[in-house]
Amino acid sequence: MTSRKGLILGLVLAGLVSTGAAEETKAPAAFASLVDQILAFFPSLIAEIIEAKDKEVTLSVGRRQGIQAGMEFSLFRQGRELRHPKTGEALGRVEQELGFAVVSQVSETHSVATVTSGAGIHSGDRARISGGTIKLTVTALGSPGVSAGLVEAVVSEVSEELSATGRFQVINGDALAAAVTQARVPPERVLQGEGLAEPAGRYRVSRLLVLWIKQVEVKPFVEARLFSFLPGRETTPMAATGLFVPSSVKAPPVTASREQFSSAPQANPPVQQTQPGSRSFLSRLFFGEEERQSDFAGSISMPLREVARLDFPVLAMDVAVSPKDRVSRLVATDGEKIYLYRIVERALELEWTYAGHVSGTVLSVQLADLNEDGVLEVVANRYSPLPTVGLSSFILTSTEGKPSVVVQDFPQILFAVDATGDGVKRTLWGQRFDPDNFFTHGRVERYVLRNGRLVVDGSVRVPRDFRVTGATFSNIAGAGSRALAYVDERGRLVISIEGKEKWHSISRVGGAGYVQLEVLKGKDRAGQNLFYSVEPMPLVVDLDGDGVDEILVPQNEVQGTLAVVSGGAAGYRVYTLDTGFEEPISGLGAIRGATAPILILASVHFTSILRKSGETRILVTTRE
Repeated sequence: MTSRKGLILGLVLAGLVSTGAAEETKAPAAFASLVDQILAFFPSLIAEIIEAKDKEVTLSVGRRQGIQAGMEFSLFRQGRELRHPKTGEALGRVEQELGFAVVSQVSETHSVATVTSGAGIHSGDRARISGGTIKLTVTALGSPGVSAGLVEAVVSEVSEELSATGRFQVINGDALAAAVTQARVPPERVLQGEGLAEPAGRYRVSRLLVLWIKQVEVKPFVEARLFSFLPGRETTPMAATGLFVPSSVKAPPVTASREQFSSAPQANPPVQQTQPGSRSFLSRLFFGEEERQSDFAGSISMPLREVARLDFPVLAMDVAVSPKDRVSRLVATDGEKIYLYRIVERALELEWTYAGHVSGTVLSVQLADLNEDGVLEVVANRYSPLPTVGLSSFILTSTEGKPSVVVQDFPQILFAVDATGDGVKRTLWGQRFDPDNFFTHGRVERYVLRNGRLVVDGSVRVPRDFRVTGATFSNIAGAGSRALAYVDERGRLVISIEGKEKWHSISRVGGAGYVQLEVLKGKDRAGQNLFYSVEPMPLVVDLDGDGVDEILVPQNEVQGTLAVVSGGAAGYRVYTLDTGFEEPISGLGAIRGATAPILILASVHFTSILRKSGETRILVTTRE
């Protein structure tokens, strides 16, 4: 098991699927993550229109083929077959162009697209993302404190990496940048699409990548937005992301003859310095105690303390403070037993262990105060692929230091919710178990605990692809609001309000689900049993003290990483924290303090291929 004195934290662009190890002699591309996100919107693909109604068409491709909302398809109808007059070789078919459509809804096997231009479209027609070269204009906007040379270096590096994919013909967008600058449109409004339509039409720009290079925490940062100006398409971003400029990208030496590349002002006003003691926990987490670092991509060390080493692998975990005795508690499971600990002086004291009487795998555990007696209950879900067992959820409480069953063998997947934001989960949701698909799409009910029984207290509006494992409630949409955030089946974080999706991450934030559930009745296309990965519960905590939550999700496609999702005036951003440990993070918790929260992580070292055995270190951040 890896042992390090401190927790090494590095900030990289989040949610990106690893593309494999690079050759040792070749440095990784500086903006590979950004290029991969853009590339994902342009797969070479042909689909069939299986249904056409009004301005909506249903396509025969979905998540399995990598379809995302915002993708653009050209619509066409096939005609007679063409053959070479001498050789008889088939050359394809005559095609009639019908218009364009933009994907608005995506399911596993199909998707729905809105027709932005064209008419007379019928089922049996085709939709295509061209396999040819995509023309992509790249333009840059600068900010005070960022040199024109660095702006030029960023654009040059991004353009080269886009061209290297063989998928894009990159076009210089200096003229378009000059047009929006002359129109006095601020960069933050340009990123929202303002002021782009007219110059895009003038310069015949069909697709545009806007890069805004600015200073964040006195480091150069890139806000990137991908726009489309195809017929009928609104100027809303197809993709949005942000990342710090890697230290390998540097401004070229300044020469008198070099002209300004973008709209960045030449003035470089002094940057206001902030005392380290006044900086937020989130800032220190990302950037360390020093304001300036010579290596923008460097790592920093953060104090960490190991409070316990458990002789079993923790597959799920939760942390909460008991309203009655104000003692913090941690609940964990290895898939077979449930362990409840008291956290005393940052050490774990075992309070009780529960094994139960039903076979299967415990896939999640949560701490909640459902009957508001001040004593925390443990809400647990257990599953067995045996048809005689299936799903068997239950609720435990503590009685004189021992576990006792409150609810037993409940046939729904239970999810405890902090609906008010006071830090204690008091509301209980249930999602019906589907023996074919595991999760019943779009159907959730609210329950209350009465006399040892769970009673329906109404239905809950949720998105159709919502699943109660890997979900949380937060005010990330703004102080005073409550938004539902969950990891969907593709590993993306979705934020919804009142059952309507408001945002989802472009790339994966999940991938840490080490509990694999087999459904015997459900079959894939090859006739094999279906397997579902249970994501760990995300952690909601205010890291920067602004009253608005951040959401942390164990990521682990690169083991030991966490995705951090934050909201702000510019929208949502996703970052990745590299803990520096080579073991996966299987659970997260936090104790909210007066100055900064204490983060608690479960770092697991599996000793078997099936992940049935291993050991776990419980790690906490310290105040030193």
